[in-house]
Amino acid sequence: MTESQTVKNHPPTDRLKENLWRYNFFAAMTFTPIMLPVIVLFWQENGLEMFDIFLLQSVFAVAVVLLEVPTGMVADRLGKRVSLIASSAFLLTGMTTYALGFGFWIFLIAELLLSFGISLLSGADSAFLYDTLKRLDRTDEYQRIEGRARSIQLASVALCNLIGGFVGAYSYRMTLWLSAIGPFIALFTAFGFIEVNRPNTPRAFREGIASYSDLFGQSFHFVRKHRLIRWYILFSAVLTGSATWLLWLYQPYMRHCGLPIPMLGVAFTIFNLFAALVSRYAYRISDFFGQKKMVFVLMALQIFPLPALSFFIYPFSFLFILGHQAVRGILSPVMKSWILRYTYADKRATVLSMNSMGGRLFFAITALVVGFVTDRAGISQTILFQMALLIVFFGALIIAYHRIPEKYFHVKSMVQDNQ
Repeated sequence: MTESQTVKNHPPTDRLKENLWRYNFFAAMTFTPIMLPVIVLFWQENGLEMFDIFLLQSVFAVAVVLLEVPTGMVADRLGKRVSLIASSAFLLTGMTTYALGFGFWIFLIAELLLSFGISLLSGADSAFLYDTLKRLDRTDEYQRIEGRARSIQLASVALCNLIGGFVGAYSYRMTLWLSAIGPFIALFTAFGFIEVNRPNTPRAFREGIASYSDLFGQSFHFVRKHRLIRWYILFSAVLTGSATWLLWLYQPYMRHCGLPIPMLGVAFTIFNLFAALVSRYAYRISDFFGQKKMVFVLMALQIFPLPALSFFIYPFSFLFILGHQAVRGILSPVMKSWILRYTYADKRATVLSMNSMGGRLFFAITALVVGFVTDRAGISQTILFQMALLIVFFGALIIAYHRIPEKYFHVKSMVQDNQ
């Protein structure tokens, strides 16, 4: 490679520093869910039952599962910047379709568009940040900077939720129109990103398509052989998948407890501010407990709020959900850091996509059962049913965790050399 090619493929570090503040702003604007506090009520207003809602989200999850790795290839072969631009465009189109739509089938089209956006974003954003820090020789700051970005993102979501509760008291549909503003801004923010490792397009694209199966095969083989990475992906799948069960029950649960619609926005704001605070200090929490103990802390936080939610039906009972929000705040920066620590550079985006794919797949497999139980057994009984499922899944994971040989907890020198 000539000196000019090296300069072309590796931008100056001063310009790369711009990625860091843009990354925070992009994280805040990518998804502005003003509609979230009332979206289940919006679906119900348009004729959907809880089974239909879980079916809709199950189809969305399957679509994301099918798209996760191919879109990870887009990030690895075409560039993370291209993937983030395309992600914002699909999210904007999907949200606009939702705002215009009525009924299950139009909502399904909107969900499929959103699935493209989520898949193109998944893994590419974190890998983009990691590549930037690697070039700046600051990879040791990844967990702190990623945690800060997620904290900013959650704070943004909290503000959106607060707005959504009050707007939703007058119009559910208006919350969807307002939710499209964030992806619109994120689209233009992504255009300002500077690609760290610029692929030699269009040749890189043709070669990327040709080598996609090879890339996926190598990444899958790596995950299959690395027992700790495989366990992390399974554990993350159960946590994120079960969190999605709960998300779609929060609104009917809080209405069941007598909370008025504007207070739904306040409740979701509290959730996100708390998750943002926890995310901001996730790396400190992880360091305090250590890698192995942190696993059991996350399990406890996911299970213990459930019996309280089931037995205490009062307006303030939504505060028990803060346990789940702690998991939400910790999981993304900590789990990604653990996975990236053991993963080779050329597989990072694809392996992170596999991690996200696991959560979607877990939800897709279990969602219809949860929706069926909700329509027939009620909210409180469904929450206890979810607790029983989690106890079974976590029990199996604990057994598997203790069988992982100690050698897998040590980072190989080849991975360290390619950090």
